[in-house]
Amino acid sequence: MNMALLAVHDVEVGDYSFKENNYRGALLRYNEALEQKPEDVAVHVRMGRVLEKLKRVPDAIEQYKAAQKLAGPEQC
Repeated sequence: MNMALLAVHDVEVGDYSFKENNYRGALLRYNEALEQKPEDVAVHVRMGRVLEKLKRVPDAIEQYKAAQKLAGPEQC
């Protein structure tokens, strides 16, 4: 299976885990997805959300900053 498909699968399982309040499981899957696609803005945002739920706010902020940096300058 190629890396993009693995990342998509990890995100889907992570989303399911998040929905079920299994934040540690979601964190594991989102980490796997980031290993496959480190430039994916949406995965960084998901990581931020799950880290907030785990009360790891400084780590969440870093993920949001990474997502913002990857997204580039805001378009007017």
